[in-house]
Amino acid sequence: MTDRIPAMRIPPRTGEQTEEGELPYPIETLRFWYVSPFGGRSEGLASDQVGLNRKALAQNTELEPNDRVAVGLPGNDPDRPWFFQEQFEVVPLDERHKAADLSPSGEVVLPERAYDFVRRPDLQPRVGDAVVLKATAAKQLAVRPEWLAELLRKSVRRPNF
Repeated sequence: MTDRIPAMRIPPRTGEQTEEGELPYPIETLRFWYVSPFGGRSEGLASDQVGLNRKALAQNTELEPNDRVAVGLPGNDPDRPWFFQEQFEVVPLDERHKAADLSPSGEVVLPERAYDFVRRPDLQPRVGDAVVLKATAAKQLAVRPEWLAELLRKSVRRPNF
């Protein structure tokens, strides 16, 4: 297996045209961390799903359909490790989904549920706000499941009496 590190893609300026067929979002900011505008909410998504335009998902990310990601807003990260944050399943949106209209350029679509503002008070973006999809640990664990045990073993050691 070879690790490939994709070249950093410069995001387009507002109103700037991209190459034919290219979608501008999501943008990788850190390895397996993607930022995209919030496109809206859909009742067509389950409460633990997040939607992205299928073409943008394949073109701009290394995420696969059904990958698990943490979702947050910039500057509003919870003070807990990634694997304790609520996980969402990535759903590729295309013409078969009602929510596809909310993600024409790769915008993030969140589920619409009653009282979601109570359940997830820290995840209430307005349309156009930046949303962060964090998949670092999930990708690392998928490739090497023993990675978490190694990490914990290094950080939690028995004292040498």
